Amino acid sequence: MITRKSILLLRASRQSSVCWRCTTSLSTPRITAITPRYLHTTRPNYATPLPLGGTVDGPPPDPPVPQSEYITRNRLRQASIPKPRTERFWEDVHLQVIDGRYRILLDARSIKTSAKNDVSVPVNKPLLAYALQVEWATMRNSKEALKSHFIPLTSLASRAIDLETAERDGAAAAAENADAASAEGSEQEVEMDTRSTREQITDFVMGYLDTDTVLMISPTRGGHLASAGEKQLRDRQLEVAYDIVEWAQESIPVPDGGEKLDFVLSDGDHGILPSSQSARTKQILRDMISKFSAWDLVGLECAVILSKSLLVGLRLVMENKKTADIKWDVEDAAKACNLETDFQVEQWGLVEDTHDVGHADLRRGLGAVVLLVSELDIPTPEQ
Repeated sequence: MITRKSILLLRASRQSSVCWRCTTSLSTPRITAITPRYLHTTRPNYATPLPLGGTVDGPPPDPPVPQSEYITRNRLRQASIPKPRTERFWEDVHLQVIDGRYRILLDARSIKTSAKNDVSVPVNKPLLAYALQVEWATMRNSKEALKSHFIPLTSLASRAIDLETAERDGAAAAAENADAASAEGSEQEVEMDTRSTREQITDFVMGYLDTDTVLMISPTRGGHLASAGEKQLRDRQLEVAYDIVEWAQESIPVPDGGEKLDFVLSDGDHGILPSSQSARTKQILRDMISKFSAWDLVGLECAVILSKSLLVGLRLVMENKKTADIKWDVEDAAKACNLETDFQVEQWGLVEDTHDVGHADLRRGLGAVVLLVSELDIPTPEQ
């Protein structure tokens, strides 16, 4: 219902009428133009297409050059970062003859073994001495001296030197104790503390005889056979086994002119089982090995570990001890103890980073053994 008050209000203002209750304008709405607004007000920059089949004319632009102040800041930042100290602490590696032995010196300092003995080799082993010099001269930093694969010769020589020194000192101490015991009239036996080390090495290498690699022969049937007309793995194994057994029978001395050594082959046709050798053969080999020098004993230990064969290790050490006339070298030893792997590579191909690495590592280790045991009859150099 429209009251009198509302009529008066409508007459008071013709341009803008407002309701007294809701203060809402009752006049006719005016339509105003809406100004369009955009999110981006920059002018569009269209790309200029290049001609088909061509490029921009002229030479290429010059490369950016950093500002001089940036170069200075960068150099100062790099200079403030501490660099790791991996350089060598020695400048020169040379040999010096002291007391009839070659001593390897880093400048004026001597290399030490784990038992704090000087690394030195007899004068009749010049090849080993020069190889040790090269091994340390080619090191790029001091950290490489802590990794065994960088110092294979030093590791072998250190073990031999420690064993040799311990046996010499133990013999001297045993002699003094024996003299003291005889003076007191007692019959107490004196044992060398270092004899156990020699016995442990001898027992260790003798444990490979019953499962010697060259005495294990593959069966005549199986999936490992080669194609028709090719030499089978069994034929190659028998050829190598007979050759090494013949060498052992002719080269290993037998006491009292007895019969030659006999070796039993493990025939794969009867199962891949260890072939137990006779007690006489084991005792003769044990007596011979126990009389090896410290250098030959350590070299035999390393060769047996690499080849998995006592006979291969014995032949490598005994054949290469005198370098004047070598008839059986590192390559022959590597082929004799690696027949199965070489046969598989011929049949199925080589696996990279596996077969090739093992091939090189085996020959590197056997070569280190040859350098360790080799001797030359040369005059003593001047000190």
